[in-house]
Order: sequence, then structure tokens, then C-alpha cells
Amino acid sequence: MTKKPEPLSKFLLPIDGKGTFKSACRLAGALTSILGDRVSEITLLHVMAGRYLSTHMTNIDIRAGIVLESETFQRLREEFINKQITPVMNEAKEIVAKFQPVAPIDMEIVDGKPADKILEFVKKYQYSTVVMQRRCMDPVKGNFIGSVTSGILYGHGICSVYIPGTEFPEDGPVEFKNLLLLVDGSAGSMAAVKEAGVLMTYLKDSRAVLLHVMDVADIAEAADSDSWPSPLQEAEGILQRARKQIEDMGISSDRIVEEAVAGDPAEVIESYSDESDADIIYLGRTMRSAISDILVGSVGRAVLGRCAKKTIAVVSPEEEE
Repeated sequence: MTKKPEPLSKFLLPIDGKGTFKSACRLAGALTSILGDRVSEITLLHVMAGRYLSTHMTNIDIRAGIVLESETFQRLREEFINKQITPVMNEAKEIVAKFQPVAPIDMEIVDGKPADKILEFVKKYQYSTVVMQRRCMDPVKGNFIGSVTSGILYGHGICSVYIPGTEFPEDGPVEFKNLLLLVDGSAGSMAAVKEAGVLMTYLKDSRAVLLHVMDVADIAEAADSDSWPSPLQEAEGILQRARKQIEDMGISSDRIVEEAVAGDPAEVIESYSDESDADIIYLGRTMRSAISDILVGSVGRAVLGRCAKKTIAVVSPEEEE
């Protein structure tokens, strides 16, 4: 078993070179500023994926034995970093720094495949939190989160992943007053409840809605078989455990609301996303293969796709097998 680092304690912020990082930087800056000295490190990471070589390798015939000298590689790399990457990283750092987080902001530039390298950093340096930008911020196409972000969610990482929504404020203050927690009793959802509770201890005016969706198919099956506990009894038990976990962290009961709703999970969650003022939607991540991972399931699609306007936090269980 691999134990998770303390929630919301060490942030990794992958930065691409396309300028599509402002929302992620603002989200990371706002969170780390609120959390104060709980956050020990903020790292901006750019993975170059060898792009600085692409235009120079096009006309090289490897069969003829024409290979660039390592010194040439290094020169091209340094030129690319100085002209293309450093300005982008400085801009990203400036955005985060405007929120005045307590933790130092470091910058790392490496070569490799982006998703693989990010997961390698998470595992090696024990980052608790990765903040990823949606690849497409168009309101119509906002459900497309991008291959790198998908790779991080598919990968068996122990970090939480925060993804700003298409309606995340582009300027001005960032507030987190309302948190929507999707609870189903799984280890992942309970870890999400704990992480939201940590944030609530720093956000004194925040409130949480605990939402459990009872699938109508399960209700029909239970009614036909007269099973016990009933879906409603099971829902009440799950919500009570989630409430107790937050209250045990010192959060007063009047800041917690419980909702048990029957319906199609994807439709209910999408409806709650539209109707609520949730600033962050929390859900637990399953620790399974990519074939059966969260992005494939209907609930995952509802949250990451159909709720694209909202900021999403995907939280891993406490331990990874």
C-alpha cells in the first residue's frame, strides 16, 4: 500500500506553452493562499516533450548515420527554454504570486511525455494536489479536458486533481463558499469528504452539501425483492458517516446540508451543478484500470463533462494498492 500525503499540503501545477494556464494558476494561487502555512511547496512544472528538436529532426536521415551532437541538442534546448518556456513560466508564477501564498513557488523544466512525467513527479516528491487546466475552455466544448489531464486521472496516482471550470473567474477575487460533495460510501468519496473538510476549516463562512444519488434502478430492484437495508436507509447511513467525518474535524453541523435524491445519477448531478452555487464539486476517484476508471462511468462523465462550468476536485482514496 502507498499512503497518501496530507491533503492540500504540496501543490504541483503543470504549465504548457500555449497560454492556457491562467485559470489553473488562479485556482492554485487562491487555494494555497487560503491554506497558508499548511502548504509547504508550490511547483510549476513544464514538460517539453522534445518539441525543441522537432523542426531540426525533420530532414535528418538516421539510416545515413547523421546524428546531431549532444552539444547541439543542449544548445537547441537552452535556446528553446530561453525563448519559449521561461517567459511562460514567469507569467504563470506571477499569476500565482499575486495571491501571496506563504509557500515558496519553484519552477521545474524537464523532458519527457507530459502525463508520465507529471505522475513521476507526484510519486517521487509526494505531491498531494495537482491543479490541471482544461484543454478547451470554450463553453460549448468545455467537456473536453485534454489528453494530459485524462492521463493523470487514468494513472494510478495518489494525488488529488483540481480542474477549474469554464466559469472560473478570470480576474478579481476567488471565493469558495459552497462545496458540493458527491458521496456514495466508497473509500474515494470519503477521502473527498475529508479533503473538503480540510478546506472548510480554513474557510470559516463556507458550507457543504452532501449529495447521495439513489439510482432508480436500484430502488425498483429493492422494492421487488423487499431487501434490507433499503436504498433510502443505505443513503441515510452514508450521509450520516460523511457528516460525522466533517463534524469530527471541528466543522459545525449548521454548515452541512444532506441531500438524498432518487433519479438517474448523471442527470441529477448535472441538475444540481446547474442549480447550485457550488464553487467546487468534490468526488472520489476509483483506483482501477483505465477501462473502468472514473472517466468511463456515467457519474464521471456527468461531473467531468456535463458539469464543465464548475471547478472539479477528484480525490483518491487514502491508500493506493
